[in-house]
Formats: sequence, C-alpha cells, structure tokens
Amino acid sequence: EKRCVQGYNLSCIMILPSKQREGYGKLLIEFSYLLSKKEGVPGSPEKPLSDFGLLSYRSYWRRAIYEILLAMHADSTSPAISTDELSRQTGMTVDDIISTLQTDGMLQRPESSSASYSISVDIDKISDYVDKARQKNPRRIDPTKLMWAPYLTKATFGAVSNAAAAATGVTNGVSNSVQSSPAADDDEASAGELSV
Repeated sequence: EKRCVQGYNLSCIMILPSKQREGYGKLLIEFSYLLSKKEGVPGSPEKPLSDFGLLSYRSYWRRAIYEILLAMHADSTSPAISTDELSRQTGMTVDDIISTLQTDGMLQRPESSSASYSISVDIDKISDYVDKARQKNPRRIDPTKLMWAPYLTKATFGAVSNAAAAATGVTNGVSNSVQSSPAADDDEASAGELSV
C-alpha cells in the first residue's frame, strides 16, 4: 500500500479459487515485505485480518523469523538478536514479531521482574518447521532481482540528499570543489565554473 499513514504494506490479497493453496498468497506477502525492507520502513498488513489472512500471515511471519534465527544459530559469532534487528531484517513491525514469538511460546521473562524478555529457541523445532515450509511452498522471490526505488517524500528526500552530500561532498547540487574550464571560443564559459 503506497503512502499509508497507518504503516500498512498490504491492503488486500485475492487469489482466485483455482489457484488457492498453491503458495501465491504467501508469495504476495513476501513481496510486500521485500518492498518494506527496500524502503527501510517496517510494514504490517491492514487490520483486522480475516481468519484465513491471519493464518497465512502467521505462517509467513513464523517462517521469516525462524529462518533468521536458524541463520544466526549457524553463525555462532552472533548469539543474541533484538526484536528491532529482527524487524530490520524481515521488514515486519516489532508488534508482529512479538505477537508471533508469544503465540509460539518463545518469549521468556527471567525470574527478576526488572529483566527484559529473551527469545527461547528450540533449534530442532524451528529447523523442522522451516524444512517443511520450504517443501510445502518452494516459491520464493529473489530479492536481487527487485528493480524498484521507494517513493520519496520531502522528508525522505531531504534525508537522502543530506546523506548523499555527506558521502560525496556535494551540497545542494553544487560541488564543494571548483574546476576551471578552458574559455577557448565559448564566451559563456568562465574560468571559475562550478561542476555539478
């Protein structure tokens, strides 16, 4: 969904009855989150979800989170991950991540009430789930093939312009360096012309 104030990344999915249960719904869900990741803004589906919508989204959320947890487990150098980092890697909102982890009984609060929650992972369980999900629904989107640029608002354009200026030394479209150009036969060329 474009420019949604509520932060929705998808309004509605309609799969024709003859194509249902073939993985196209999850493919569209995955695509919406790929766009959210590309924008750098976490997204969520328009609420309230229908019963089938909730089942599809929960299944997608679970698979996306589990795949990251498995990859993290395989890379033993990163033993911890935050919900914010999960959000950044999946494109999902922190609320949807927490909801999924709570539903799966993976959020644990230590005895001390002042301590924060932790994610309790049963690697065998999530590995089995991901393997079955990959067999059941092998259709995936290759993120490297996405040729799309996010819509730039004045606020995002300003942030992008400032970041580009800092990286390249160009401010407000004009280079900070002055290059001289030969005046030759062109009366309009000046010796102190600014490069853009």
